[in-house]
Amino acid sequence: MTEQELQYILTIAEERNITHAAQRLHIAQPSLTQCLRRIEAELGVKLFTRRKYGLDPTDAGELYIGMARDVIERIHKFRDDLRKMTDPMTGELSVGASWYNTLIYFSDFVPRFHSAYPGVQIRLEEKRTAELLDLLRGHEIDLIIAHEYPREYPGKQTTFAKDICRVLLEDEPFCLLGHVRLFEEAGIPAEGTADLAGFRNQPFIFFNSNQRVRRITDFTFKNANIFPKGALSTQSFPGALDFASRGLGFVILPKKYIDLNISRHPELASLSLDPALHAYWSNCLYYRENELHDPLVKEALRILAESAAKK
Repeated sequence: MTEQELQYILTIAEERNITHAAQRLHIAQPSLTQCLRRIEAELGVKLFTRRKYGLDPTDAGELYIGMARDVIERIHKFRDDLRKMTDPMTGELSVGASWYNTLIYFSDFVPRFHSAYPGVQIRLEEKRTAELLDLLRGHEIDLIIAHEYPREYPGKQTTFAKDICRVLLEDEPFCLLGHVRLFEEAGIPAEGTADLAGFRNQPFIFFNSNQRVRRITDFTFKNANIFPKGALSTQSFPGALDFASRGLGFVILPKKYIDLNISRHPELASLSLDPALHAYWSNCLYYRENELHDPLVKEALRILAESAAKK
């Protein structure tokens, strides 16, 4: 039973299809089929049952898969520990963030870290916050950056395992953005701090209801005691920015995103929001407590904190 065979069975289980597993493993499909048959013959049991929708593990298959995951994880940990003993500033660093935090933080961090430690390969995972936290809990990633709801937001504070450490990078405020023509038509100054009461009857570009930015925006409107009408909704920050530049409505966006893009849109004006409305999200760094013993992770945390402080 080799590491390669363990990985073959895990890949078949994940893909639930021999052909797809073979493509992912970069081997011929007949070779993978023969390997599976040989393992099953050695064990004297079937590991998978064929269904209409793909391969399902048998009870023996589930047992094998659990063992394989545990062994592969132990092998990876052994190699990582050995790497730390021989040359701690080489190997792989796995980091995760949403596309937005990748843009805001990792675009600066990655070249800085690579310049300091060229022997390190950085593996970047771009996923939703919930998925990233699962990877962190499962020891599949070294550190992540994720958004948190405002501290004043009811019922949305996350509870973490005792070994998960959290560092607040910064509270990023949201701002109101709109075409200068809309400001003129509404008789609202296109500068300073927005009085949201004056936007009660104005059209807004909303994000989809399952997005954190939309929930925080709704929370902001509730605190301002207004319920504006929606011109349209979108999933995309670039899409919202484009619609706003065409004068379709006002939009509330994170300040850093506006700062990165507004120079390309002279027709847009950005206003800050009253801090009492709690229109912000917290950008936080998470890692496992025992990872601080790894100088590679320790250096990554230091450079990330410096990158955030410079912005």
